[in-house]
Amino acid sequence: MASHLLQRTLAWSAVALLATGCVSTGDPYYDPPPYHRGYESGVMYPSGVYPVYPVAPPPAEWRRTDRDRWERENRIYERERERWDKERERARLEREREREQAARHERELREQNARRDREARAREIREREEARRQQAERERKNRTAPDGGPRRDYDRYNPKTGQWMPKADDLP
Repeated sequence: MASHLLQRTLAWSAVALLATGCVSTGDPYYDPPPYHRGYESGVMYPSGVYPVYPVAPPPAEWRRTDRDRWERENRIYERERERWDKERERARLEREREREQAARHERELREQNARRDREARAREIREREEARRQQAERERKNRTAPDGGPRRDYDRYNPKTGQWMPKADDLP
């Protein structure tokens, strides 16, 4: 009977422990798989919170692989830097070309304006000379009669009003 009592006590104590939550049978979702797939197991997260997965061991020559990765990244960065330098140089050349083109256009405009001013000055001088010549011709005509003798325009004088009538050249 003592063995029966011992068995009953152990059973009840196990049930009490399970009921109080002090002992857990484990959750198959969070426990690592019971089989081994050839990897060394490693904990990726703190245990009990996230699942545990098998992790491949680091390569034997990890320093060399990191160096290879760094060199590859450096080559990538170097290519990007070269591309950026080429693009910057192309943009600089484009700006210089546009600046030269604008300067050439401005120079052509100044030359064109200077040419226009010179032509306008020459035309104005010609017009003044022509006006002076015509004025001199008119004055010469007024001083002499058409036959070259002294001026005889007595018919233009109105003795009643005491005024001179305009010449036929000045009439419309």
